[in-house]
Amino acid sequence: MSENPTESVSEPTSEHTSEHTSEHVSEAVSEHPEFFKAPKEETPILVVGEAITTDAPAVIRVPTNRGVAALIAVAGGALFSLLYIAAAVLYNWASWSYGSGAGSNSAADFIQSHTVAFLATPVFWLTTIAFTVYFVLLALILHKGLWRSYVLGGLIVAILTYATAIGAGLFTVHAWTLTFGEAANFLWRGIAFNPLVLVTVVLAREIPIWFGGWIALTGKKFRDNS
Repeated sequence: MSENPTESVSEPTSEHTSEHTSEHVSEAVSEHPEFFKAPKEETPILVVGEAITTDAPAVIRVPTNRGVAALIAVAGGALFSLLYIAAAVLYNWASWSYGSGAGSNSAADFIQSHTVAFLATPVFWLTTIAFTVYFVLLALILHKGLWRSYVLGGLIVAILTYATAIGAGLFTVHAWTLTFGEAANFLWRGIAFNPLVLVTVVLAREIPIWFGGWIALTGKKFRDNS
């Protein structure tokens, strides 16, 4: 008897089928790798309206006392100019009483004319502006400093103001037109020890001390928070 042909043919199992499928997939991957790339992970972003932003650390602003300190220094400059005018009036009154103006008929006319003439010179306005600038710079640097910082810093301001007053005096007489001997003689006898120049040293020394104490008081809360 002949055997049934259907019995001699074995049916494919599921294991053979999966192996055959995996072989085809691996061949497709090796031939066309660009179609089988792994998906990239997307970083989350925050969308606000139409703008796209990412989270950023907050900027911490350190509070300062510079604005208040600068305003107080400007007030000190204004006081400097007023006291300088008062010193000029007093100096001219002394000149009228005991000096060259003793023979004048009217003290008021003498004092007024000489004071106004002095206010128009660079010795007054340039020195006043320079002191204000020096004091403002000191206040901006030491805006949270202690009072003793202004006591020491005021000495530097006084030296710079005195040097500016001397330079303004040389500028007033056009020192560049003089000989070296004439300029040196004027510097030593006419300007360096002139009362209206020496008074600038006193004012530029004292005002930063007392106004610096005011700035130091306003800066105390900033020092405590630091």
